[in-house]
Amino acid sequence: MRRREGAGAFPASSACLQSSADGVARSRIMPQISVHGVNVFYRDEGSGPAVILGHSSTASGGQWRPLIGRLSNEYRLLAPDHLGYGRTGPWPGDLPLMEHEKAIIAALIDLVANPVHLVGHSFGGAIMARVAADAPERVRSLTMIEPTLFHLLAPAGKVKEHEEIRAVADRTIQFAEAGNPEEAARGFIGYWVGAGAYDAMEPRIREPITTGIAKLRVEWPTAFEERGATVHALSALSMPILLIAGTKTTRAARGVGDVLRGIWPDAQFAEITDAGHMSPVTHPQRVNELIENFLAVQPIQ
Repeated sequence: MRRREGAGAFPASSACLQSSADGVARSRIMPQISVHGVNVFYRDEGSGPAVILGHSSTASGGQWRPLIGRLSNEYRLLAPDHLGYGRTGPWPGDLPLMEHEKAIIAALIDLVANPVHLVGHSFGGAIMARVAADAPERVRSLTMIEPTLFHLLAPAGKVKEHEEIRAVADRTIQFAEAGNPEEAARGFIGYWVGAGAYDAMEPRIREPITTGIAKLRVEWPTAFEERGATVHALSALSMPILLIAGTKTTRAARGVGDVLRGIWPDAQFAEITDAGHMSPVTHPQRVNELIENFLAVQPIQ
């Protein structure tokens, strides 16, 4: 496997800097890029057509290590840590959160300088859907694994699904704002993974999730906002689309998937037997096989 040198932002040694036409300072050493004043860490491995990967809330680009290992001989894979997660800096609040997240993906597409394949899970899927809606000409294909586009539920008549996920969001925000990130994380993980899952985690896994609650507090509201992902904009997408879901996912996540399948009747759809919302982590072999097979049949431009 070949590791590609990443783009960096303003490292300590100016000798490492490279200038570019867009005015972004990049490093030949650190895999970082500066987007609206935030240093964004990303993995950049392999060579070939570019695939940008978006991870779930409280996780990091490291979520995609198995997929990167599987595909890096055929593709260039870029997996950023979203704002406030992993090694990426926190959201500064200068822009609306989703606009900043989209700008990070757009900057990586600029770095590649060609249309890309987008793959996103959960919150990462919500980002990728909006990037595709904003600039469909820059996207070769779109793969989404249970994206958190919960604003689609109520208008589609899925009121109970909306109420379910709204209650989870409200509880998480309530405990986060009360200074109790542990309880916020306990409820959040309990909903997506299962009761008792948070307390059963090893401390090294539990700690970054708890830390990530600070970001999740401001992230949750975006799940109920259109922010460019209108039904009209999504319906206009014509690139190949793959939707993946677990057979044991939550009611709200399944509801979003149902709405998207109605919006995109020609999209490919696959279910992961016995998987919940976190199928890329719990069932990586099956999920990654589906992604690999989907990408393999896309034309090389």
